[in-house]
Amino acid sequence: MANLKTFIRWPGNKSKHFGKIEEYFPDYDEYDRYVEPFLGSGAVFLKIKPEKWIINDLNKDNINCWKTVRDEPEYLVREITKFGKSFKPMTKKNKEKKCKKIISQIPNEKYNKHRAKNYMLMKDCSFNGLIFKNNEWVFPCLCASITSKNKYFFMSKTKLNNINNVSEFLCENVKKNKIYNRDYKWILNKTKDGDFVFLDPPYIEDHDYTFNYNKDEDLDNEFLEELLEQVCKLDKKGVLWLMTQADTPEVREIFEDYEINEFPVYRVSIHDYVNELVITNY
Repeated sequence: MANLKTFIRWPGNKSKHFGKIEEYFPDYDEYDRYVEPFLGSGAVFLKIKPEKWIINDLNKDNINCWKTVRDEPEYLVREITKFGKSFKPMTKKNKEKKCKKIISQIPNEKYNKHRAKNYMLMKDCSFNGLIFKNNEWVFPCLCASITSKNKYFFMSKTKLNNINNVSEFLCENVKKNKIYNRDYKWILNKTKDGDFVFLDPPYIEDHDYTFNYNKDEDLDNEFLEELLEQVCKLDKKGVLWLMTQADTPEVREIFEDYEINEFPVYRVSIHDYVNELVITNY
């Protein structure tokens, strides 16, 4: 199986930090099934490529994309290629105009392969992949690589081949391995002794983010308390778990009874390094 990479832009993508997190993962022979309730781009999942798994995300568009990659990779490759042929020669003004039109249509589309294609393309075309913020669909401006370098990495042969490779992986044992669009607590309730859960929830910290993971989400310390309650239930079932989170006094206090390690990450928004945390129950 080829090395698998993410196929969708997502805030908090762990691709660059996998090496720092991997050292805290249990050995593969220490668990039977991998469970990821906050999937996002699935960077860790695709790096590990577990044999048995459950993956989930509350964002319906995200899961629609994952299922389309699994079931309709040829369609995605064909349509992305087709989009590129007409999009690349356009002027910057016309590119922005086209993107704004596509994004304005997404909310009214059914959750199918057509919407998945548009969603993936617009996240790649937009600055930082932000097409939904303050609970509204928007197109802020073109991605910097398009405007400054005239580069379209998401349309490269490597990226398109990756879609086929990810599809092949997702189709292995398709009847046993599941992709869900549910609340994370529902997924955790399905876990059992012998499972390993990787938790990469939204980070709870002081910030001025305007993007939304999901509509009308409310992320605060009550969410952290809820997470604590849920992982305590995992402890009682004998489930191994690892969580990444922001390094804040509140997070350290709430999860003080667990093993806490830190690793540095570079934040483009502040042009500096900050610590993030790896919290485990083993």
